[in-house]
Amino acid sequence: MNPEPTRETPDTQPGTAHQPDGTDSSAEWNAEIADENMIPDQDPEA
Repeated sequence: MNPEPTRETPDTQPGTAHQPDGTDSSAEWNAEIADENMIPDQDPEA
């Protein structure tokens, strides 16, 4: 049995990120410009 997702968002693409308020930070993530509030939408590849 699969649990329900905790947030209503589509499947994430590699290289996407957001801020705590939900603002999209994908462009900054892809440019490798991060700040302390940036939250990656998935773990980076090793």
